[in-house]
Amino acid sequence: MMIVYNVVMFLCLLFSVYFGITCLFAFKRKKVNNQNNKWHKFGILIPSRNEEEVIGDILDSLDRQDYPKDYYSIYVIPNNCTDKTREVAINKKAQIIDIDIPVKSKGEVLNYTFQYLENTDIDAYVIFDADNIVDRNFLQAMNEELNNGYQVVQGFRDAKNPNDNYLTGGYTMFYYIQNTFLNQSRRNLNMSAVINGTGFCVLKSVIDEYGFSVKTLTEDSEFTGLCALRGIKIGYASRAITYDEHPTDFKVSWKQRKRWSSGSLACLTRYGTSLFKNFVHNNSFVSFDCLLYYLAPVIQVVSFILPLIVMISKLIYGLFNGVLILDISSVIFFVLFYLASIILNIFVIVMLHKKVRDYYKGIFGFSLFLLSWIPINLICMIHPTKKWEPIKHKKLVEVKSFLN
Repeated sequence: MMIVYNVVMFLCLLFSVYFGITCLFAFKRKKVNNQNNKWHKFGILIPSRNEEEVIGDILDSLDRQDYPKDYYSIYVIPNNCTDKTREVAINKKAQIIDIDIPVKSKGEVLNYTFQYLENTDIDAYVIFDADNIVDRNFLQAMNEELNNGYQVVQGFRDAKNPNDNYLTGGYTMFYYIQNTFLNQSRRNLNMSAVINGTGFCVLKSVIDEYGFSVKTLTEDSEFTGLCALRGIKIGYASRAITYDEHPTDFKVSWKQRKRWSSGSLACLTRYGTSLFKNFVHNNSFVSFDCLLYYLAPVIQVVSFILPLIVMISKLIYGLFNGVLILDISSVIFFVLFYLASIILNIFVIVMLHKKVRDYYKGIFGFSLFLLSWIPINLICMIHPTKKWEPIKHKKLVEVKSFLN
């Protein structure tokens, strides 16, 4: 049994080493010369379901973009609304796309919208959530990356409410780490970043050629895999900042992350074999990297549960024999995990030129946030979520405080 344990943990270690090595490239900036100086015409899409309390903020922030007004249009797509989302959007001068067919998820809303706008002169789509606030340099930064030759680009995902509690702090640190050590490092390695839900851009020509018929609950993660299979590298624009609202209630967070985990595992099941074949037959290291990204929830569960089982079994065995036995190696593993998390979080905050004292809830609570994700992943491996449910947003903020 210990042989199996050691083999599995060694494989988990290799997984960690791989991502550890790629993370190092976040510190080596890649210089890219613009291929042209085109001003792309953006179609900004905001799927919305009962977002009357927050939709006005994102529209106000988009109205302040440091980008030619004639080169972007804003479309709000109300779906299954029972409030005044549509009326608020109209008052803010946004264009409305009404959906006349049943839709059950954000992916279906986007698929309908892309077909609706198929014959327009838009060059690229930008997708936001209704609760976002957008930095005034967002479109300018996206335009630069498109001029660098990327067809799909993910922006920097920041937080509207990083200090509400340990949950919002945990979400904030999660995206800071993903922005820095996943997306930035892969851009520097000339690999492919990952789409993380909001604040991303895709050329209309890509959608026109391939469509957007996603099948899982996580259209962002699935689209990342589809790009890998199609040989489309996803860029990363660190100056294209989107401020997102994170859940403050654990039940809401649990439901949201169950959907994320279920979608990621569905992507692993649906595309894992194809990604591996594409890596083997076409030398697509981007596909291999994406496959490991999909495997992350499984690795997280295994690498935590196995040491915990060993530690508990030794303790129970000792108690039955009248001896208190502590598995020191497992205890050390968990202590070091927590300390390393704190150090990493502080390092990332400093690296992003932010003040450590403003993020203490995330710095110390991030490990608890990750630990709570383990039972979520485990449950989803056994009984995945199959229904997309909206997250209620209501964080009211001063829009000007987020704009440079």
